[in-house]
Amino acid sequence: MIKTTLEVRKDIKKKALAPIYLLHGDEPFFIDELVHAFETEVLSEDQRSFNQFVLFGKDHTIGSVVSHARRYPMMSELQVIIVKEAVCLEAALKSKEEMKAFEDYCARPTPSTILVFALKTLLTDKSKLLAPFAAHGVVVASKKISDDKLGAWLKDYLGQHSIRIQPTSLEMMVSFVGADLQRMAHEADKLIVNVPAGSEVGAEEVEKYIGISREYNYFEYQKAIMQRNVERAQKIAFYFADHTKQNPVAPMLIMLFNFFAKVLQAHDLGAMSDGEMAKVLGINPYFVRDYMTAKRNYPLGKVVRVIEAIKNADLKVKGVLGHAQTDREIILDLSFEILHL
Repeated sequence: MIKTTLEVRKDIKKKALAPIYLLHGDEPFFIDELVHAFETEVLSEDQRSFNQFVLFGKDHTIGSVVSHARRYPMMSELQVIIVKEAVCLEAALKSKEEMKAFEDYCARPTPSTILVFALKTLLTDKSKLLAPFAAHGVVVASKKISDDKLGAWLKDYLGQHSIRIQPTSLEMMVSFVGADLQRMAHEADKLIVNVPAGSEVGAEEVEKYIGISREYNYFEYQKAIMQRNVERAQKIAFYFADHTKQNPVAPMLIMLFNFFAKVLQAHDLGAMSDGEMAKVLGINPYFVRDYMTAKRNYPLGKVVRVIEAIKNADLKVKGVLGHAQTDREIILDLSFEILHL
């Protein structure tokens, strides 16, 4: 059976558990979240000493894991076995004996054992490992969230704790943190701890608890760029250049590239409603007018040249193009180039 992370979390809380799980994917945050839930919510604290085992796949074969799983719990109805870094699963594909042991256990799992395999690799649909799990247990695919879904994920994460967040503050956090969900959750937890349930997070709370300057941040820089506010954009660029440790150039380039890629896409769109355009561009409808402003300020040919300039800046950061430049030089040169192309 295929399930989502949220569905499995609900099953754990209800104690409606399957005998065997496969958690796989290229987004470690969701896998770690589920593993933690299996470790802390299935057995009581006094039951864990004798009935909960954490194994590491590199130290075990499928045969030895199955041997553990066939044992019976002590003074408990269940035992939990978690196999982290479950490379032993992939190794089983190369051994007929190991593969048979794996398939036999999946077909006849021990009812009193909850066996969890955590593999931080996204298996393809053609993998021979998926069918036995799907037929007799639960498979959870933990896939990376695309950049345009990060805001929705953060909004939902805070919403689970009855905290709302203003669209501009949401974008500030997304542009500042990027696609690292582990770090994003860590930063969001600071708000959850400090902001009362039922409150709305604004720029003041983000600055106070996350440490993002309300005046000098990637989001405000992007806003100044889209408005072609040269004075404001250059002021922020000089701030970044003087504080490159807190404002590294790499995330700024990613932000600018994603922004101008959407502006380029906007040039190809015909007349449509704000809602339709927001859906196509993968943005909050609140910001559609900003992108329309950028579309007016940056004609199609200029957008193409700006994207080329951003790519060249990325090559300079990697030392592939031109002579060695500091992050400060790259930030100031690119900012000037974008605003004066």
